[in-house]
Amino acid sequence: MDESTRREALGLAALLGAIALVGATPGPAAAQEQPKDQVDEKADRERVLACGMTEAEADCWEIVAKAAGKFFELPKLHPMDDHEVAHAIHIIQH
Repeated sequence: MDESTRREALGLAALLGAIALVGATPGPAAAQEQPKDQVDEKADRERVLACGMTEAEADCWEIVAKAAGKFFELPKLHPMDDHEVAHAIHIIQH
């Protein structure tokens, strides 16, 4: 079996974190603290740095996350847009 690289491990950690965030259901107090569409960028950055990313890697990760968010706000032109962009984002993250 091939050895995993640090970049692969970080990519997997980021993917699992994103899945956990999507599946998380905040309680009533958390819902009142922060609007649903607002992202805590500082907390996100701290999490990726804690996973072992460098400052430069965290900068790139943030920029890609913002670009993805902007893309998903656009009107859908084709049913596969979201799927294809999600794959492209994962490639960029790796």
